[in-house]
Amino acid sequence: MSATETKPVPGTPRVINPTLFASELGVPGPPREVAIDDRTVWIFSRFEDVRACLAHPRLSLATRFAADHGLEPPAGGLFANTMLGSDPPDHTRLRKLVSGAFTMRRIEALRPKVKQITEDILDRLAPLGQADLVATLTYPVPMQVICELLGVPIADRDDFHEWTDIMFRPGEGPEGVARARAASAKLAGYITELTEAKRRKPSDDLLTALNEAYDGDDRLTFEEVVGTGRLLLHAGFDTTASFLGNSVYKLLTHPAEREAVRHDPALLRTAVDELLRLDGPSTVNMRFAKEDLDIAGARIRKDQQIVLDLEGAHRDPAHFAAGAEIDLRRAPNPHLTFGHGIHHCIGSPLARLEGQVVLVALFNRFPDLRLAVPPQDIRRQRPNHPLRGPERLPVVFTPQS
Repeated sequence: MSATETKPVPGTPRVINPTLFASELGVPGPPREVAIDDRTVWIFSRFEDVRACLAHPRLSLATRFAADHGLEPPAGGLFANTMLGSDPPDHTRLRKLVSGAFTMRRIEALRPKVKQITEDILDRLAPLGQADLVATLTYPVPMQVICELLGVPIADRDDFHEWTDIMFRPGEGPEGVARARAASAKLAGYITELTEAKRRKPSDDLLTALNEAYDGDDRLTFEEVVGTGRLLLHAGFDTTASFLGNSVYKLLTHPAEREAVRHDPALLRTAVDELLRLDGPSTVNMRFAKEDLDIAGARIRKDQQIVLDLEGAHRDPAHFAAGAEIDLRRAPNPHLTFGHGIHHCIGSPLARLEGQVVLVALFNRFPDLRLAVPPQDIRRQRPNHPLRGPERLPVVFTPQS
């Protein structure tokens, strides 16, 4: 297909949904313009093109562009008043303030808690001999970790779990979108109340640290602290839960790689990055043109939407030998799952930490763990959800007393 040829893509772009572009994704090639309803978007799929677009100063991730296109996540406007939904200079200011609170030291201090949460869950599963690992492990671990990080009181966690579960698995059709948005509104209200409580009574958690973050005379506004809390909830819970589910699925369907993870702890660092590259939670990223411009031979109009095909970029033979295959020792591995440039994911160290802890603990505890259903029965693109990740992951194993 030439760079100017258009091809209809079925669907209605009312919510951000990668399945709208599914037929166009996964194969690296020149930029191509495709039609969606009454407009066209550009799709970039070569690694160098995608990386350049992610860092391009005249391409925007600001929420106002998505709103102008009628595009938003099913759970609603999660990214208002956040660094992910802004451009410089607002982004620069927000990133500096948030980075001062969300430090590597704070993340690494969570490692013992992540291990404890994981081991406690595996202890409860051990005598059962079967489980849905999404419901019992890959969803609860990051949910509990983000509660610890943000300082959600134990008494509030059942409600927190209920709202995040609806957002994680909203269900089919317009009703699913409505459920997700209602749960998102309740969760946003709760984060607002919790932020107010942390201002009145500070404690050792990230929301308190965000309330107290400063750069000279500059501080985050109350709305920015609340927005950042919502953002970290999405990135620290939803994205990580999807990543963990994908990773467990991938290793269950690749027994040799699963055994390598069990027997070689030194492999974990490169293994986690390979799982993020090959089967990450995000199949696409998006940008909007702030002005008319040319990129890699594509003539992009002001305000036009750009779809960045991470699947294609991560299989580009110019950067990844045998890119469609899993290689847990792949190094270097410059994948773009966490973005690139100013919007590189600030929570990426926490996602890697959780991946390292959960995967080695799970497969060491249950060495004969296996899927209880054929792999093709695992649905991994949830309805009304922008991320790829299994809804269910039924498994069986030898019970342990």
